Amino acid sequence: MPSLDFELERRNFLHYYDNNRQLFEEAKNASISIIASLLRQSNSGEVTKIEGRIKSKDECIKKFHRKYQNKLEAAEQSYRIQDYISDLIGIRIICLYEDQIAKVSEILQQHFRIIDVTDKISVVESTEDSFGYKGLHIDLALSDQLAAEEKYRPFAELPIEVQIRSLIQDAWSVLD
Repeated sequence: MPSLDFELERRNFLHYYDNNRQLFEEAKNASISIIASLLRQSNSGEVTKIEGRIKSKDECIKKFHRKYQNKLEAAEQSYRIQDYISDLIGIRIICLYEDQIAKVSEILQQHFRIIDVTDKISVVESTEDSFGYKGLHIDLALSDQLAAEEKYRPFAELPIEVQIRSLIQDAWSVLD
């Protein structure tokens, strides 16, 4: 049951994370496999890399503290930390060219349930400083069709953040 006690919720999150770590890993690997297969079938252009990671539990807690804790506690709204971490499982897709990003995004939107889209390309390009981190971030979950498959059912409700970048954008983010 959610509460306003950060220490209790931190312990609950650590317990949740430790008990589900293998499930997160399976969800990451399955997501990479599904995405790679969809991109191969769609002839979306050259994707140079698809990789994934599981965000560390410490980074999850830091992110929650930085972005959500004060607002939730000021509003006296009880919470569970895991409900606010949409990027616990992260997938990065690196396209050879920037114009492929929209094609990859369209394929994902056709085959997954979209939770949120953050276009960091447009945000950076709409400012005077055209440098900085660029990429398209899509929070998604398995579609009903994929979630119905027995092998995917255990992680059907887990959100996944997919970052789509061009090779140049990825290089820039490493330098930045």
